[in-house]
Amino acid sequence: MPGKAADRFKPGDLVFAKMKGFPHWPARIIKGEGSKKKVPVFFFGTHQTAFIPAENIVPFVGNKGRYGKGVRIRGFTEGMWEVENTPRVAVPHS
Repeated sequence: MPGKAADRFKPGDLVFAKMKGFPHWPARIIKGEGSKKKVPVFFFGTHQTAFIPAENIVPFVGNKGRYGKGVRIRGFTEGMWEVENTPRVAVPHS
């Protein structure tokens, strides 16, 4: 029996995460208390964090051509640059 969907990802994985109302966005899985269905992510470009349903997350590698271009929303171009050049940029502290 396969594990829960959220087990596919571990902190540090680079992904595209889809939040309602936004396109798939470059992100990194972060440490945090997710749930069985939601995974904590850090969004590149905006430096925001959120809990995203695991089914709305895909690996960055292999999906860059599909999700990594053509988006004209503030922060996306910066996010694509960060994920490729500074993928360990820090999560801001509250």
